[in-house]
Amino acid sequence: MSRVVVCLGSGGVGKTTTSAALALALADRGERVMVLTIDPARRLADALGLSGQLSNEPTLVSDLGDGAEGAGEGAGEVWAAMLDPALTFRRVIESEASSPEQAERILRNRLFLNLTTTLSGTNEYMAAERLHQLDRDPRFDRIIVDTPPSRHVLDFLDSPGRLSRFVDHRLYRSVLAPRIGVLRPMTAASRAAMRLLARLVGSSLVEDVVTFFADFEGMDAGFQRRARDIDALLAGPGTTYLLITAPRADRLDEAAWILDNLERRDLRADGLVVNRVLPFASTDGPDDDELDGLARPLAVNLRQLRTMADQEQALVGPLVDRVRGDRSGAVPMVQLPEQLVPVNDLDGLRELARSLDPLASPLAEARAGG
Repeated sequence: MSRVVVCLGSGGVGKTTTSAALALALADRGERVMVLTIDPARRLADALGLSGQLSNEPTLVSDLGDGAEGAGEGAGEVWAAMLDPALTFRRVIESEASSPEQAERILRNRLFLNLTTTLSGTNEYMAAERLHQLDRDPRFDRIIVDTPPSRHVLDFLDSPGRLSRFVDHRLYRSVLAPRIGVLRPMTAASRAAMRLLARLVGSSLVEDVVTFFADFEGMDAGFQRRARDIDALLAGPGTTYLLITAPRADRLDEAAWILDNLERRDLRADGLVVNRVLPFASTDGPDDDELDGLARPLAVNLRQLRTMADQEQALVGPLVDRVRGDRSGAVPMVQLPEQLVPVNDLDGLRELARSLDPLASPLAEARAGG
C-alpha cells in the first residue's frame, strides 16, 4: 500500500491545491489524511480556506464525519501542517541525545543555531525528517507531501543519503568524529594545531566547533540510522510519486526534467495531473456546421479556443506517453480544466476533489486491499 504520496512539479502548476484536493478526496473515502507542505508560502492554508497560519504541528482542518455537509459515506479527516525546520531539527536532537542535558548543550551551541538557519540543504533534510516522524504517527492513514518547486525537491529526495554518506565519510571520521577524530582528547601537537586555527578563523568559532562535536558524541550512529530509514521510505513501495504540471512548454520541459531525475534514482511517476487545461478540444463542443450557425464573433472565438486546446494536447501528449511508458497496468492520469475562480475554501476544494477520482480511487482501493 502507498502510505505516502509525494507531489512533484515546477512552481505555479497547482501542486498545493492538487495536494489539498487529493487529501479531501481520500478523506471522503474514509481515510485520515495528513498534508505536509514543505513550501514556506502559505498557499496550503489558503487552499484549505484557513484564516490562520499553519505550524509544524498537525492541524485538524475538517472532521468529515457522516454529518459533514458534502462528505462521502464513511468520511474521514483532513489534517495539515507546514514544515518548521528549526523545530524539527530540535526534536531530532532531543530524540537522539542520550540525556536531556546533552540535548540542551547542543541546542544552545552557536554552531547548531547557525546550522539550522544557514546551512544549505538543512531545510530539505528536515522536511524528510518531518515526513519520517509523521509516517510513524498512528493518527494518519496517509501522508501527502506538497513539495517546493522541482529543483529543491531533488534536495529533499537526496538529503538522507547525503547525511548518511557524510557521517560515514573519512573526513568526518578523521577530523570531526568525537571519539576518533582530531577533536578527541588532544595531544600537545593537536593543541598547537588548534591554536593556529584559532588565530586564522577566531577562537570563538573553534570553541563552538569543538564543543558541538564533543557534545555530538554517540549521536552520529543514530543520525545515520534515521537517514537510512528515510531513504528506504522514499525509495520503497510505500511511497507514490505524483507528477503535476500545466500545458505550457516550459512547465512540460520541467516535468520531463523531473522524470529524468526520478529515473536516475530508480524511481518513477505513478500518476500525472495536468492542471489548467482549456476544455475546448476538437472532440468537445459544437461541430463545424453548428459553428457556422453562430454569430461570427462567437464562432471565431470558439474556433480559436479549440485550436489552442488542440495545441495544448499536442504538447502534453509526449509527457503522457512517457509517464505511461511500457507499464501494462493503467497509470492514473487526470486533466483539470482552467478554473475561473481560484479555489480557496472547502466547497471549491471538494468540487475539485471529485475530478481527482481517477487518482483517489486506486489509492483507496490499494489501502483497503492491504
